[in-house]
Amino acid sequence: MSAHVITAIARREITIALRRRLVKLLFLINLVPPIVMAVILIVNMAARQAGFDLEWDPLLRLLQIQAGPVLLLALGIGTPLVARDRREDVLFLYATRPVTAWSYTLGKTMAVAFPAVALLVVPGILIAILRQGLMEEFGLIDSLMLCGKVLVASTFMAWGYSGVTVGSSAATKKARWALFVAFLCFAIPGAVSKIIWGNDGYALDAGRAAEDLLAALFDGDFVRYGVVGALSLAVWGGLGAFVTAARVQREMRP
Repeated sequence: MSAHVITAIARREITIALRRRLVKLLFLINLVPPIVMAVILIVNMAARQAGFDLEWDPLLRLLQIQAGPVLLLALGIGTPLVARDRREDVLFLYATRPVTAWSYTLGKTMAVAFPAVALLVVPGILIAILRQGLMEEFGLIDSLMLCGKVLVASTFMAWGYSGVTVGSSAATKKARWALFVAFLCFAIPGAVSKIIWGNDGYALDAGRAAEDLLAALFDGDFVRYGVVGALSLAVWGGLGAFVTAARVQREMRP
């Protein structure tokens, strides 16, 4: 398994994805959380100078909202990836090159994961810079810790989301059916969790798992839910990779 091959596949798919309007729009939406955070920080500073302390920190809520564009990006990039190659019957061509099933799988997965990480990390870094610049009590260590938490959360989310979307893409030859399968992967486990544990149950779907992980990292409550959420995302990512590799291995044979 060659890192060069994985990188080449991922770079090609990312380049193609960046030409789409949806992807460009999602990256423009990236600017919204830092702008909102800047306005809130300025209002808090003005309130403190007037003798009031609003004690309102919307960081967790902003990151949870940002998880929406990350999910949309993963669905938009990931669901067509393998389905397109299967529909065009070109998977066997990879067998004529130094590309293994796992190199192909990881390349496609990274094509989803890298932009997804960027979509969450970039606003997180900008917010950390804003906080350090506008809040006296927020120092360099706090900024580094904030960036580290965002990186941890985005890595697990990107891995889980890419597993769901790329794995769904490997299950069918049409992107719209892959999108439908991906939605089922988000909806059915969540419904099962509610049936078993109720509204306060553990997250079995990748969407709820991401919310629980963010809450544990940035709110500090219900840490066990965050741990389960991280494990759930890791499992979804691994499951999607194994499904994709198994499917590709069969169809790579000329």
